[in-house]
Amino acid sequence: MKRGLLYCFVMLLGVSAGAQWNSDVQKVWSPDSGTITADDLAGQIQLRYQSKEDRLRAAYNWVTSNIRYSTDSAYYFDQAVTHEEKIASVLRRRKGVCEHYASLFAELAQKMDIPAYVVHGLVKIGGNTAHSWVAVQLNEKWYLCDPTWDAVQRPELVYYKGSPLFFSQTHLPFDPIWQLLEEPIGYKPPGKKAAFNYNDSIKTFFAQDSLQRFISIERRMKQMHINRSLYKTWQSYNRMKIAIIAGEEDMRLYNAAVEELNKAKEVFNNFIHYRNNRFLPEKSDEAIAQMLHPVKRLIDNARLHIAGIGQITENYQYNTESLSRQLEALEKRTHEQLLFLKEYFAALGTEREKFFLIK
Repeated sequence: MKRGLLYCFVMLLGVSAGAQWNSDVQKVWSPDSGTITADDLAGQIQLRYQSKEDRLRAAYNWVTSNIRYSTDSAYYFDQAVTHEEKIASVLRRRKGVCEHYASLFAELAQKMDIPAYVVHGLVKIGGNTAHSWVAVQLNEKWYLCDPTWDAVQRPELVYYKGSPLFFSQTHLPFDPIWQLLEEPIGYKPPGKKAAFNYNDSIKTFFAQDSLQRFISIERRMKQMHINRSLYKTWQSYNRMKIAIIAGEEDMRLYNAAVEELNKAKEVFNNFIHYRNNRFLPEKSDEAIAQMLHPVKRLIDNARLHIAGIGQITENYQYNTESLSRQLEALEKRTHEQLLFLKEYFAALGTEREKFFLIK
């Protein structure tokens, strides 16, 4: 799945409306410098240019000038298991496919405190083809950039800070908020107006954790009426990510419930051991009564953890019923011991000895 999504459509156009850039911006760093890092490059750009606009333009120009399009990277980068390895490999090899152009450009922007996000989606022409580009924010306004397509058709750069309407002719993001349109194309929620405030949606998106992001993407994708197999494939991929994270969360909750149960058992067993020893060495009645108090709290905590399991995706892995039965049994036994203590504390002096003679 991952490998298939790395391929992208390379567009060759004879467009004359694009901007041209001066050579001073193009060569921020020597293309032959094999040890360059994203931090190095971003730092050099910031030293050389003062405004965020100039810095972003220089980063885009460097990427489109110095990275060569190569489909062999679709296989090579399967071995780069982390984002950092991917960026380092792009800079070392100086070639990649659309995901790598977009990831490098977004990385440079972020290191210069310019909000950027890699957008994954479809190309509207050329069949059922995946593609990646970048959304960037300057002066509180979002723009779209496609360094892959501009790298191929240099020296004219057409897809730098393109308008959402211009991009909508050829680019279709899987998540409709990255169309940057108040009425996203294909977005039709049932019984509701299609328009929404994408700026607010993006702010909320960046404030979410990874699971919340995938869930919000799934919610928006459900409202998109796109009849393309790759769109459905990406939706399945997004659901898989939800299931993976949900599974990890369920595992955390289950383990936490087991841990609380084991703590409760330990507290209970310590009390039973003390009772079997005829409450020796002596403690005050108040201290003896306190010995069982943590059990209820621990059982309640365990039940809260269990209640959270399977809330995101259905739970097939963890036997919560067995765990719940153990909690119920422990709760019942604890209640019996509390009744015992109530009678024991009501007795006086030597009368208490008879409680230890009961089998």
